[in-house]
Amino acid sequence: MSKPSEHTRRTAKFAKKLKHKDIYEWIMANGYYPESYVLPPCFNVTRYPAFGKKYFPIGARGAYSPKSSNLAQVHFPKSNLADRTFSIIDPEIHCDIAYEIAHNWNKILKIIFNPKNLVHSYSFPIPLDTNNLGVIGKLRSGRMIYEFIEMAENDVSSESFQYTYLVKADIKSFYPTVYTHSLSWAFHGKSYIRAKKRRHDYSHVGNRIDRLFQRSNDDHTNGVAIGPVVSDVVTELLLARVDTLFSKALTSPDRFLAVRFKDDYRILCQSENDAKSIIKSLQNALREYDLDISEDKTTISRLPDGLFRPWVSKYHAANPKPKDEYTYKQFKEVYLSVVATDRELPGTGIVDRFLADIVTKDDYKPNFEVSKKTVPNIISLLMMLASLRIKSFPKILGVIEAIMRSANNGWYTEQIGKYLANYLHGLAANERDNRYQIIWILYFLKSNKMEKFISKKYAFKDPVVKSVQSNRSNLFGNCKDFKLFTGIKTVAKNKTLLEHLDIFSPQ
Repeated sequence: MSKPSEHTRRTAKFAKKLKHKDIYEWIMANGYYPESYVLPPCFNVTRYPAFGKKYFPIGARGAYSPKSSNLAQVHFPKSNLADRTFSIIDPEIHCDIAYEIAHNWNKILKIIFNPKNLVHSYSFPIPLDTNNLGVIGKLRSGRMIYEFIEMAENDVSSESFQYTYLVKADIKSFYPTVYTHSLSWAFHGKSYIRAKKRRHDYSHVGNRIDRLFQRSNDDHTNGVAIGPVVSDVVTELLLARVDTLFSKALTSPDRFLAVRFKDDYRILCQSENDAKSIIKSLQNALREYDLDISEDKTTISRLPDGLFRPWVSKYHAANPKPKDEYTYKQFKEVYLSVVATDRELPGTGIVDRFLADIVTKDDYKPNFEVSKKTVPNIISLLMMLASLRIKSFPKILGVIEAIMRSANNGWYTEQIGKYLANYLHGLAANERDNRYQIIWILYFLKSNKMEKFISKKYAFKDPVVKSVQSNRSNLFGNCKDFKLFTGIKTVAKNKTLLEHLDIFSPQ
């Protein structure tokens, strides 16, 4: 049995033992908001209805009319030139989706782990505690990106000697282009549920899921929210159907090995002709569900090309063994190498890896020289790093917070507070384009009792920004059954920024 096959078998074993009530509660408490690097820790869910609550039951004559709502959005900088829009679903609609997923868990698993499916997925959306059967893990699915990396460079590479070519393929604009009706097709089979007598029969869970996702997004039938775990579950189900159809088209299973993380495919095969045939078969399977392949991100490589991330070798050469403590000179040299590699290979994880290596793993303290002489330079270098990779901005603030707590010196607080307040002032002139950084700076200053450095009262308009500014939720006004926000100082007493972000420390 190949390593990917063993991974699928093990995942199915643990997923089948989860309790439906536990799944619901984990989705409600841990899966409502996007990943930790998108929003500060004050955005958390501490109150929600008990399992079994449905806000929108089917009417007496089969009518199903959930309320229509708009998604609350967080515009996250995917790169310095483009945003990725994460979304938050109305809590009542989200509650009903979570219930449907948990209540129909066995049906979902039957589709995801169909034995005819020859694609091995590494993106199971609910974390599994592989040391305790039937227990949900502690980490959010964002950690799975590192499981994918481990798979790509270990599981696949361990099997690659049997093959000659590697196909990499990605789905074009996946979450924004998901056709909500295709979610119902995924639950019940396309030809079955599209029959005229079933298309609007809401006794079928797929039709209810379809309608709930539409209503969560102002009745749009294209796109599902990026961020909530409920979206990850239904899209994993959808791609499992695609994978089964794709597998059926491949007549010689012994000539390929296919794995997937969300919408990202890696397929080992024997020849270039096989590779081209695989791409065409995948494209045909996707189109059955109104999806398409991204030509820009689809490649054929002759092995061993494509197996390993080139930035890892470059980083290892610059920092072969992370040190217990860096001198300022050592810090600067590794930093410059990271910047050079990031410019050569943009969009990689090298900045995050560097930030993970300059704090201790156990107590989140800086492992570099902290003094009046070095700190101004280090903070300046870190903030310049943020301009290269805006996604790393929260972790950079986490390192700065660690510097402050380690030094325990008012001088650092004064310098950092003034610097960030000035930086905030510059960002506030264009709230629309700088919302992400504004959210995190406001949280940082408030959580570290540094509001006094904010000299101006800003009239922010974005509801997520206003929530942090006012220290109370400005999302979805009528949600009395839910508590979706915790006071910033209360959260900060129990969790530092680095603790909040730690699940993204690269392995």
